[in-house]
Amino acid sequence: MRILRGVLILLLLFSSINFCLADELILGKDIKYQQAVMKTGFRILNSNNIPKRITFFYNTDNKVKVKINSRYKSVTIYKGVLPYIEDENELAAIISSGIAELTDMHSGFFRRFSISFSPRKYEVKADKKAVDLMVNAGYDPIAFINIINKTAAQPSWFEYNIFVHSGKERMAYLYQYIYEKYPIYLADNRYLKTLYYQNFLLDSKESRKITRMIQKERIRIKEEKTKK
Repeated sequence: MRILRGVLILLLLFSSINFCLADELILGKDIKYQQAVMKTGFRILNSNNIPKRITFFYNTDNKVKVKINSRYKSVTIYKGVLPYIEDENELAAIISSGIAELTDMHSGFFRRFSISFSPRKYEVKADKKAVDLMVNAGYDPIAFINIINKTAAQPSWFEYNIFVHSGKERMAYLYQYIYEKYPIYLADNRYLKTLYYQNFLLDSKESRKITRMIQKERIRIKEEKTKK
């Protein structure tokens, strides 16, 4: 009888601890970040009519990390990334990049096999796909250049990783793609005067040429609006 009472007391204690933990989780200060990650992720999925089920998580570990889990089809944003994100567009850029990678991986066994042997090729492809996902969801793709400039590595030539692109290379490919497909975002660019975008233009070999192209595009669009 005493043993039975002891077991019942332990069960009650265990259940009360569980309820406390649940309350802390529900009322925790990080819940708004989990909700932001989920809402942004599902907005991108729905706006692009992506039928594949993908889940989105916020991890409270203070790591500067984004984890793509191909087995469970999930994208996890770690707490350490938050200081680099200044608005929803930049969050959308990170999540879109993860979605682009996952959808490509799940295109078939041979595609995943190809990605493992040609990561540089598919990295550029995923970045371009992420731009498309952002635009279709109503986000500004220039934010992708900004977030890469703040977070992507730029190794020295003797430390160069032959399997992935440097941050500078990725930004150059992104800019070219946006210029060719979505030039309106270069003309009406909310990030043009930010420190990070200005730094990208400054660091680019074609910075002066790029600036001239931006101005020409602005003038062309302004003239079209005037005619209408």
